Amino acid sequence: MEERAMEEQKHPRTARETLADLSDKPPHQQGDKSRMYKQLQKLRTSALDTKSIFTFCFVGSHTSFWSSAYGFSTMIIGIFIQTVIPITIIVTRQPILDDIDYAPQPCPNRGSGLTKTIGFVLSLYFIVLTISLCANKLSGLGFLKNFVNLGARRGMLIDMAIVSQFVGMAGAGGAQFLLFVGNGGKSYVVLLLQSLAMQFCLTVDQKLVSDKIGKYTSGRIAKLTEDELIGDVGITEEDVPDAVAAKLSFLLFSEKVVLLVMASTGLAWCCALAYCI
Repeated sequence: MEERAMEEQKHPRTARETLADLSDKPPHQQGDKSRMYKQLQKLRTSALDTKSIFTFCFVGSHTSFWSSAYGFSTMIIGIFIQTVIPITIIVTRQPILDDIDYAPQPCPNRGSGLTKTIGFVLSLYFIVLTISLCANKLSGLGFLKNFVNLGARRGMLIDMAIVSQFVGMAGAGGAQFLLFVGNGGKSYVVLLLQSLAMQFCLTVDQKLVSDKIGKYTSGRIAKLTEDELIGDVGITEEDVPDAVAAKLSFLLFSEKVVLLVMASTGLAWCCALAYCI
């Protein structure tokens, strides 16, 4: 120990080296319980902000007939709009096949420079919205899935929400590509309206939640995510159990992978759409 201390005095560590060490290790390996606690609080905030019909069904009372009927009926509506409609557009290729002015082509490349620019900017905004969706809504859903145990049946609702989000993002992206390609030679207003329609598909599960239901949902989530209830073992600012730390580390790593894939794929998608439109 004395030799190591003398060595560090001769060659003091730089701030850059220390930062590199911290960046390469997950929080629970650094032993920084305070940092893990703050990460959990951020995820909890995302869960509170994610007032969707899925989270309402997750925390809502299933003993009330009207509450259950409203929740599950609107959830089916949300899933249908979020997944079925975009996938139907892709499967039928309707925007391309209905173009009577040109033969059906997946990449006609007939738009003007301004049309391509508008298409690229709208697509870029769509990707930014999708990444924001991943960073906030999916983080909140991931937090509820990993750290709030309300039984298998309610847990399936969160699984359904996560799958619906991913399918919806992929479906809306593909549908917007076909819509832009099929209508690239038409009015700019058509491109804008089609982009807005796909953005609506991504957030329809939140649009179905009124202010009153949103406050009710946030209030119940706040009570179910108190520190002593996290992971069924509880956490404090000084102590985060290993089981919770392991789940947190995996969740944060998964978020980074998803964001990286979304960003790289999204940029390539924007360039391809701008070229083919």
